Amino acid sequence: MLYTVKCPKCGAEQKGLDLKESNGSVVCSECETQFEVRVEELKKEITNEKTVE
Repeated sequence: MLYTVKCPKCGAEQKGLDLKESNGSVVCSECETQFEVRVEELKKEITNEKTVE
């Protein structure tokens, strides 16, 4: 599954990420900040968004 996440430093969207492959590690394409994303938390957010709609 591919994800889109926002950089916590500059807010740039990082699209088409395979977080399983990188173990949740992301490097921002704009400011080059490295940050971690927890896939479990993203899955919960996606599930919550679907139930709200």
